[in-house]
Amino acid sequence: MEDKRMADRVSGPNRTLLVAWKEFADHLASRRFTLVLLLFLILCSVSLYEGVENYSEKLAAYSDGTAPVPKFLGYPGWMPEKPSLLTVFLNLSSMVASYGPLLAIATGFDLITRERWSGSLKTLLSRPVFRDEVITGKALGGFAALTLAMSIAVLIALALLLLFAIVPSPAELGAILVFWFVSLVYLFTFFSVALLASAVVADSGSALVWSLVTIFVFSSIVPIFGGILTDAVAGTPPEPVDTSDPQFTEEVWLQYREEERAYLEHQERIGATVRLLSPQRNYLELSLAITNPRFSMWIIPDPFALRTPNPMEDPLPDLPGLIALIWQPIVAMLALPAIFFGAAYTRFMRMDLR
Repeated sequence: MEDKRMADRVSGPNRTLLVAWKEFADHLASRRFTLVLLLFLILCSVSLYEGVENYSEKLAAYSDGTAPVPKFLGYPGWMPEKPSLLTVFLNLSSMVASYGPLLAIATGFDLITRERWSGSLKTLLSRPVFRDEVITGKALGGFAALTLAMSIAVLIALALLLLFAIVPSPAELGAILVFWFVSLVYLFTFFSVALLASAVVADSGSALVWSLVTIFVFSSIVPIFGGILTDAVAGTPPEPVDTSDPQFTEEVWLQYREEERAYLEHQERIGATVRLLSPQRNYLELSLAITNPRFSMWIIPDPFALRTPNPMEDPLPDLPGLIALIWQPIVAMLALPAIFFGAAYTRFMRMDLR
C-alpha cells in the first residue's frame, strides 16, 4: 500500500525516467547485450587501430615531404592536402554501418514480447503508470544503452589517437561530436525497427527474425530494387550517334550530348530518391561529409554528372554549402527512426493485453 502511495506521488516525467532507468539497468545486466556489445567494440577497435596507423603513416609522409603526388581523375601533379584525423572515424563508420544494426536489434527485439510472455507487462500497467510512459521509457532506456556503446567506441578512438600522440583540434572535436550524434540516430533507426517488431508479433523469436529481415531488406533489397526501378522509370536512353553517318554534324552531336545529360540526370534523381530509403546509405553519406567534406562534395551530389571535378579549382565547401548538398540524407536519417518509433508507439497504445 505504501509503494502504491509513493507511485501515486511520482509525476509523469519521473515515471517515464524510472521505466527508462529500469530498462537501462536490465540491458547492462543482460549477458546477451554484454556479449554483442563486446563483439561490436572489438570489431570497432581493430578498425580504429588500423585507421590510426594508416593516418600516422600518411601524416609522417606528408611532414617529411615524401607523400606521393597522385593523379586524381586525370589531373596530374595535384599535391595532397595534410591528412585529417577524421578519416579514422570514417573507418569507424564502416564498422558501425555493418554491425551497429545487430547491436541495436539485440537491444530492442524483445522489449515488449518478453514482458508480454512473462505477464510482467500486465503487472506493470496495473500500477499508476500509463502506456505512453512505458513505451517512451523503454525507448529511452534502449537509447541510453546504445549511447553508452557508441560513446565507448568514440572514446576508444580518442584514446588510440592520444596513444599515437595525436591531439584533435577543437574543430575536429566538434566534427567527432557530430559524427557521434549521427551514429546514434542510425543505431536508433534499427532499434525502432526492433521495437516495432516486438510490439507487432507475439514472441521474441519472430521479432528477432523480422528485425533481421529488415536489415537484409535495407542493405540488399532496396539497392537492387532501386536499380530496377530506376531503369524502368527512366526509360530508354537516347540512341547513340553514328559518327560515320553522312548526315552527322556538330549540331547532331551536341543535341545527343544534351539528351544524354538530361537522361543521366533524370536517372540519377530517381536512383537518389530510392536510395534515401536505405539507412546504411544515408549514414555512410553523412559520415563521409563529416570526415571528408571535400571528397563528399564530388561524390554525393551527382556521380553521373558530365562534369569532372578539379581538385585544384573546386573550393572546400563551407557548412551551409555542405548542408545544401546533403540535406536529403539528413531529412531521411531523421525521418526513418521517427516513422518506426511512431508506428511502435501507436501499436503499443492499441495493444490488447487481456
